[in-house]
Amino acid sequence: MIKNYLKIGIRNILKYKAFSCINVFGLAVAMSVSMLIILMLINQKSYDQFHERKDSIYRVNIDPANHKRPYASGPAPLAETLRTDYPIIKEATHLLKGCGGDAVYNNSFSEMRGYFTDNAFFRIFSFELEKGDRATALTKPNTMVLSHEVAQRLFGDEDPLGKIVDFADRGIDLFTDEAKAPTDWGTYTVTGVLADKDYKTHLEFDVLVSTASLKQLYQEGKMYDASENWGDYSRCYTYVLAENNVDEKELNSALANLADEKYKGDANLEGSKFMVQALTKLTPGPVLGNDPSSNLPMFAYYILAGFALLVMVLAVLNYTQLSIARAVTRSKEIGIRKVNGAFRKDLIVQFLSESMVLVFFALITAGFFLVFMRWALLNLWMNQFLGFELVPNATVYISFISFTFLTGLIAGIFPALRLSGYRPVKILKGPDETKRGRLGMRKTLTVTQFVFSLFFIVTAIVVYNQFRYYMDYEYGFNAENIINVNLQSNDYKLVKGAFHSVPGVSGIAGTAYYPGTGRNDNTTLTKPGTEEPIEAIDLRADENFIELLDIGLIAGRNLPASESSSFVVVNETTAQTFGYENPGDIVGELFYERNGDKTVEVVGVVEDFTFFLLFSSKKTGPIVLRNEPERFNFVSLKMASADQDQLIAQLEEAWKTVDPIHPLKYEFYEHKLEGYNQAVFDLVAVIGFFAFLTITIACLGLLGMAIYTMERRTKEIGIRKVLGAHGYMLVYLLSKEFLILLGIAVIIAAPLSYYVNNLWLDFLVIKVSFGFGTVLLGSFLILLLGFLTIAPQTLRVSNRNPITSLRIE
Repeated sequence: MIKNYLKIGIRNILKYKAFSCINVFGLAVAMSVSMLIILMLINQKSYDQFHERKDSIYRVNIDPANHKRPYASGPAPLAETLRTDYPIIKEATHLLKGCGGDAVYNNSFSEMRGYFTDNAFFRIFSFELEKGDRATALTKPNTMVLSHEVAQRLFGDEDPLGKIVDFADRGIDLFTDEAKAPTDWGTYTVTGVLADKDYKTHLEFDVLVSTASLKQLYQEGKMYDASENWGDYSRCYTYVLAENNVDEKELNSALANLADEKYKGDANLEGSKFMVQALTKLTPGPVLGNDPSSNLPMFAYYILAGFALLVMVLAVLNYTQLSIARAVTRSKEIGIRKVNGAFRKDLIVQFLSESMVLVFFALITAGFFLVFMRWALLNLWMNQFLGFELVPNATVYISFISFTFLTGLIAGIFPALRLSGYRPVKILKGPDETKRGRLGMRKTLTVTQFVFSLFFIVTAIVVYNQFRYYMDYEYGFNAENIINVNLQSNDYKLVKGAFHSVPGVSGIAGTAYYPGTGRNDNTTLTKPGTEEPIEAIDLRADENFIELLDIGLIAGRNLPASESSSFVVVNETTAQTFGYENPGDIVGELFYERNGDKTVEVVGVVEDFTFFLLFSSKKTGPIVLRNEPERFNFVSLKMASADQDQLIAQLEEAWKTVDPIHPLKYEFYEHKLEGYNQAVFDLVAVIGFFAFLTITIACLGLLGMAIYTMERRTKEIGIRKVLGAHGYMLVYLLSKEFLILLGIAVIIAAPLSYYVNNLWLDFLVIKVSFGFGTVLLGSFLILLLGFLTIAPQTLRVSNRNPITSLRIE
């Protein structure tokens, strides 16, 4: 029986080729999007699955009362308190930030970053060691466990176990390359090496240093001691292994009492809460402050799933309406089957079988689309931070097949129930049973599809215009031909002196960080005689910085060449904020800094320039520049040579005279700024892709309805031609109904698109102008696409020989 159903299903698919191709292509496009999101989600859910006790491991987060969102980190003493005072917790450990620098063994060197932790780490997590004992590796002071890669760089083919390395901390971590002057932490013994396995984990580290090593570092003043500080919740991550049968709710209840106890009476933190997050829910998870990973958060999947669901619903409804429309040509088949004894359930199974066959054809087509979309996603700029791999496995394939069955069932159930319910007597008398009302589902669906299509078209145009605006944006400084070199803890003056000898360099300046990159420090200024401090951006830079970036000096003088943090240059906004109509009037004025801790004198005023990322919601306010070389992290070079490769080679040679260990780290400032704008371009690509999908599905649905309508009206057109109707009148007559539907869609979608896009643009400080011109352009495109979809069908029918039309049965 099933074989017969499948045979008839395949025969009907081949018989109605136009409808079948439209349905297969539409469903394949929608299914490929959903399959991509399934692949992404399974990829993310595969993180931390290798831990044997993963279902009992939790990270303890804090929701501080003085911040808007929870933090993934917590106070350093939390782990020990949980371990000793809470019986429901079997084991607890912490990962303390602050370990990042250079390890040296004989003539080998390796930069490494990681955490301080204890042996409980290995009792909770299932990281294996290829060398060393998990039970004792992090027990003693001055011991460390290395990653396989670091061990290879330091020791090569030698056995690393028991080897002594010299370690100098430079303050680098997993989140930044900004370094401080190296601090000698002494020698450390290698007591373990992690196994060379491709662990998929939210924790990234090169080294684990024993917590027992901290005591000496605290005593020598080489590290800040936060071991008893419950108010510092940004340096440490806490993980616990719960006892069997202890759930998340029970843990959170116990932690609520602890937070109340520790923060009672604290003006800043009273009301804060500790909360656990299951290890299996970290990736993907909610947006948290100080998160050690950079994976796509869960809410992004909800948004993507919403888009995919929208596209999937449109495609399924396309299939539904075309299947019902096709009932006109299959009504007699249904009537004859019922007259010959077919039960309704038999017809339902028949139609569902056809739906399943067609959906599996769509699955094969979707597989080809998925290959392209996977390649496109992996090549997005933002993927360098998200780290998607998207490698298919058995779970992925099972999910795809299950999803296909579900799609076939949903797509086929309504047509199956509706068509199988037709009464055979009326079907065999005529087509009245299958007629629809004027405002039936087909028209409503067509309007809905084109409403979404126009919305995505307008949004894609707006985001693209925003991207072009960013690419051509004038920051107020000149980043062209500027190379930024990371000092990597080296003395700025030594590096500056070495680079001065390079002939292709025309200017050199030092700075703590760069405008337009999302990094900033803050300070406050208070005018004598007032009490209200003004918050300002605190930018450390030398006397050459303003000239190197072509920032206009409009009053006063430049920063002094001598090292002095008491003389500052401010921007125009600073003068305006303090009430000076003429920016030059602020020159020579004294201000209290940081609540009166220090007094600074304004010696100059520069033109305003954009400081924050272009897509930031922050407006650039007051800026304070001062010359503090000890705070510099970078040196900027102005290129005079057109031969970049030769210049870089010369810079590398000059760098080796100062630092023969670390390789030269550099980037072109202009490329850096363009790179940040690539995130907007990725958004353009994603929204444009969804616009393409919705338009494709809408046009396919319109094409199917046009074909169906032309088939229904073939004889009518023949009679009209015999009676003298002209071709252009017939084209208008056949197109009018569809053009009216497109017009209704434009009337609904145009104001919606205008309102929604203005809504998100209002969150941006730097934004492109957006008016009804863009909406009109999108409306014109949607009308043009709709007309081009139906025009070939109307022309084909209107040009048909009326004799042929009237002879069709």
